[in-house]
Amino acid sequence: MNGNVFVFRPGGVRHENVFNNWQLLISAMSGVDGRKMLEFDDSLVAPAAHCEIPDGKWPMKDVMWAGFGPRPGFPRTTVVILSGAEFTDLRMIGGQITIVNKVMNSAPSPVSDFGDPPDHVQIGLRDDCGNTQIVNQGEVALFNLGIKPALFFVQNCLFGMPTSTFPLIRHKGEKSVLTLNLLGQNQTGPNVVLSEAGASVLFGALSSAAQVALDQKKISDNGGTFDFGPQGRIQRRVIPRPPALPATVSQAFDKPNVLIRCNGTPPGFTQDLPAIAGGFMIGTTTVSLYSGGQEVVVAEVVGGSKLKVRPHPGDTIDGDMHPVHIGKHGSRTFVSDGVSNWITISKVRHTG
Repeated sequence: MNGNVFVFRPGGVRHENVFNNWQLLISAMSGVDGRKMLEFDDSLVAPAAHCEIPDGKWPMKDVMWAGFGPRPGFPRTTVVILSGAEFTDLRMIGGQITIVNKVMNSAPSPVSDFGDPPDHVQIGLRDDCGNTQIVNQGEVALFNLGIKPALFFVQNCLFGMPTSTFPLIRHKGEKSVLTLNLLGQNQTGPNVVLSEAGASVLFGALSSAAQVALDQKKISDNGGTFDFGPQGRIQRRVIPRPPALPATVSQAFDKPNVLIRCNGTPPGFTQDLPAIAGGFMIGTTTVSLYSGGQEVVVAEVVGGSKLKVRPHPGDTIDGDMHPVHIGKHGSRTFVSDGVSNWITISKVRHTG
């Protein structure tokens, strides 16, 4: 076995760099210099139990966490952080691992040693592209920045998904600027950060498949501010999907960035747009997706002249609540303002 790879396998047999005792594993890792990988393996105890990290202060300098998986019925190894567990220099979390933070109010946050200049935390960047999941089930945030800034790179991660009452990250103070760079097929749940006393958060969806929940009130309701950074363009979903014929009735959809192929021949129909606030969902969940800048293209592809598009009640198109017309072989591209208005950025008319 590679001397820089350590395995924590509860219920297993102690052998070389494989440990069934957490304290012995930490002692062994502390005697090895340089980058180390800590692989958690709950295959011998799941589903009744999982890897548990007990009360104590555990050094993690140059250590990347990862999980053993996937295996039949278990997409990821589960690691449970118990109250009283603290980590120093924990900045790298790889794939195939579900981390469940169960720290309660009587104990400190597991990761709270952030400093200046901004520390970098890397989540889900393992070379095997394994999926990561991080969930808070305790009352204490997994990461507490205090008044310090931080930059999180989060890739292919269920970050605060499924949803929880308790945030993953907590910080305060005007100098505490948290940037979440979201890459790959990343899903960020609602209220993932608790910001206080002027702290700010930037959700930077750098990949077109990254999704951020709309509800982030634990930031705004506690004295913090947040913003959404630019998101990359995505290949649009086409509905109805060929070889199905173009639509002759309004098409329902709850994912943004779509192209709707329509047949506007008489008697025609009106295509309904979803509600901007709460009309788009993350994955198959009921988590509302932030929809600012999302696009919907409606196209008449047959040659009919009786196609219209209307906003959801309470929303508008270019500031007007009435339906808009799309002529034969014409199209309109609508962009959501993230609040209640669809802005037409492109209009194509048939000239033949």
